[in-house]
Amino acid sequence: MKKYIFTKEDKHRVKEAVEALEKESSGEVVPFFTRQSDDYDEVSWHLAAVLGISGISIIALLSYTWLLPSISFLEALIVITGLMVFGYFLPILFPILKRTFISKERMMEMVSLRAKEAFLNEKVYDTKEHVGILIYISRLEHLVLVLGDEGINSKVQKSDWEEVVSLITDGLKQKQIGVGLVNGINHCKELLLKNGFVRKESDTNELSDELRIKK
Repeated sequence: MKKYIFTKEDKHRVKEAVEALEKESSGEVVPFFTRQSDDYDEVSWHLAAVLGISGISIIALLSYTWLLPSISFLEALIVITGLMVFGYFLPILFPILKRTFISKERMMEMVSLRAKEAFLNEKVYDTKEHVGILIYISRLEHLVLVLGDEGINSKVQKSDWEEVVSLITDGLKQKQIGVGLVNGINHCKELLLKNGFVRKESDTNELSDELRIKK
């Protein structure tokens, strides 16, 4: 997934974009990237069951049609167990398969939950005037969420963040995640200035400007 890899230059540009936003506006932006928002272990168990049942069905069918080679019960059990183990580890080795078996609603639920956790863990809420903004990107689910603190949300509507999300996802589609995130941060700055969140002389940098990456 090369389009989801941040180069050293990307990280530097993201930090510069956050610094530029905070030089002109009173907002504090926290860009956060994670590999996935949940392990979705149920997919492993689901595939293990599917392959196990398929193995039993094939063996039964071959036995019924007299096409099954002469094998013992233990050998058949080993084959079925092997299929189940393979099914269990397949989505772990190839996480992208999880997207095939997980509903959009389930993925959105987990992304929303983890974004809220990141909002708390990164102390986005902990600014003097409650002007923190979290930009949360989850790779596996291909989802982006923008969460503003109450000081921001008093003026900026949730629908206003849709353009920020769109700019970031456009960057993902073009395999330029760094560019997309920088464009999204720049649009955040426009929204803040448009809604009167102009930097004051007393403003200080309350949150780190670095890109957070959770493996």
